[in-house]
Amino acid sequence: MRRVIYGLLIAFGIFLLIMPLSIPIFTSSADFSVFNTNWNGVSKFGKLLYEKSEIVPIISSFNVVDFEKMNGTLLIIGPDMGYSNLEIEKIRKFLENGGTLVLIDDFGTGNRILNGLNLTARFSRVGFIDVFYSKNYNFPELVRILDPKLGAGVDKLILNVPSAILNAEGKIYTSKVTLLGKNQREYPIMTEIEYGKGRIVLFSDPSVFINDMFDENEAFIRNFADYIHSDVIYIDEAHHSNFNPYHIGTLVIHRSLDRVKAFYVVLIVAVLALFIESGAAVGIFNGTITFLLDKFFKEKEKSLEDIIEELKNEGYDEKILKKIIREITTGKKLGD
Repeated sequence: MRRVIYGLLIAFGIFLLIMPLSIPIFTSSADFSVFNTNWNGVSKFGKLLYEKSEIVPIISSFNVVDFEKMNGTLLIIGPDMGYSNLEIEKIRKFLENGGTLVLIDDFGTGNRILNGLNLTARFSRVGFIDVFYSKNYNFPELVRILDPKLGAGVDKLILNVPSAILNAEGKIYTSKVTLLGKNQREYPIMTEIEYGKGRIVLFSDPSVFINDMFDENEAFIRNFADYIHSDVIYIDEAHHSNFNPYHIGTLVIHRSLDRVKAFYVVLIVAVLALFIESGAAVGIFNGTITFLLDKFFKEKEKSLEDIIEELKNEGYDEKILKKIIREITTGKKLGD
């Protein structure tokens, strides 16, 4: 009978190893959401980040997020909802404690954060026109990538109705004949700023990272993902006004048998069987029960003082009782 039980334990353990996993899938139609798998989402970019980092989406107001205990990178891409003073103060503390803020925006609410952090850098409120473009002037092509880590394997970077970064030096620039308003010169579209113990990475075109632009910019996006890498990346979904995650189905993952884990299952059952068959389990069980019974039910040993007190309460003379005990302990006969 016991052999049958051991066999069932092994079978059950192996079943757990190969049992299919069912994972719910959520998606969203919000622009620049990592949950959005459509053309305007950034799910492909999010997948790249997930391959090397732990991804933690933030779907509630920063007011209830404990940034002081967080460490890693906060990614904000394409925000279109405002940030409260308290939220910006939490971002400030996150940076001062050594965190990294990656703010990718064009004409959204990113400037509210920069202003609240007392920075002079800003995203331009209007787009620029460059003579070098793909399709039409809404898709400028950039080749001036000064940071070799970002430019490795990248022939060109194609933007999509971008803004520019003002009042800052850059790592990536437009051409020198770029026209922004009435001003013609080169403008940075990516910069990095030290802040407290942390850093801020600004990029002025979130559309570079959307699924529709991924194939054209894949080499750069991969470099950028490596550039902002950290163990944990927090992604702000709370400041997308139309963020509406919904469940669309279940992903079933079929697993093959891992021989090493199967060996451990058999080994554990074998050790358990040896433990039981040797009688050690029974001995430990009996010892435990005896200990518990003694602990909770064995009458507590009484002292002589307790016994004398009880007899005294029953009417015996205390002096005579003590004399009897004294004579017993000294070896004298009673009455001598």
